[in-house]
Amino acid sequence: MKRNIVCLLLALALTLTGCGENGSTKELTPTNEENAASEAVDETAAEETLDETSIGPVSFTPNDNGFSMVYGNTTLHAYFKRQNVVPGDGKFVLHNAADDSVVEEIDLRDNSKCYVAEADSMFYMLGWDNGTHIVIQLKDTPKLGQSYYATLEEGAFTSQDGTIRSKAVTDKNIWPMNIAEYGVLPDVKSGSSVYVGDVLKAQIILKAPAAVAKVENYDENRVRFNEKEFTQSGELEIKIYQIGDDPFNVNFYDNDENLLGTARISYNAAMPPEPEPEKSPAKTVTQL
Repeated sequence: MKRNIVCLLLALALTLTGCGENGSTKELTPTNEENAASEAVDETAAEETLDETSIGPVSFTPNDNGFSMVYGNTTLHAYFKRQNVVPGDGKFVLHNAADDSVVEEIDLRDNSKCYVAEADSMFYMLGWDNGTHIVIQLKDTPKLGQSYYATLEEGAFTSQDGTIRSKAVTDKNIWPMNIAEYGVLPDVKSGSSVYVGDVLKAQIILKAPAAVAKVENYDENRVRFNEKEFTQSGELEIKIYQIGDDPFNVNFYDNDENLLGTARISYNAAMPPEPEPEKSPAKTVTQL
């Protein structure tokens, strides 16, 4: 059931250690001795505190461990247990897994490509009370049938005061992505600027193992749809109602209601420009 994806995502949580430490990932699971010592302690008090020299645990989605990259999606997510994490000066690099070639390199300080987003239900699924949600926006749509992986340069993420820098991630097994057969292909790319009142369209592609696509996690005052659940491929209409960011998810589930993958789509809406006043016809004056 849906709890299966929780276990898969928890298994992906890792630690980006601070500079100056060795390159190994810190083990966050307490030893047997530590477990025994904590049994008589209040659960909240026993919760692990964040290392002051480490950015701390982070979970990347989508990934190749049961949570595929939805075809047509260009949005990646990093969920940090630490609050007030911000993009740093280290780059994000997307690779083609077939030959390790670089597909795209992103300067995370470019806020059109990387930004801090609102907290969502993923923190609950990870068992974290709070943290930081950072979105990375790809320029191009990954190709169907190909596999990718991402790496991070040192300092890709930092604490807000800049005293803690994340370590480089070079292992291709940390953030792999297979492109699913199901997906969403919006006519207007996610992250684009639009106008209030615009009606946008996207194609929903449903192929096994995906059995249902549901439009979820949105504010009905900001954005509405012609359909909110698809059991076969079809066209999604998206009507924008308010200025600002208008995000929503298209979540894909199998026949057992397990979450397979998510396309997070968002548009930045503004009021349409005022029409220019009509000019009166030019008068013709003839001098006799």
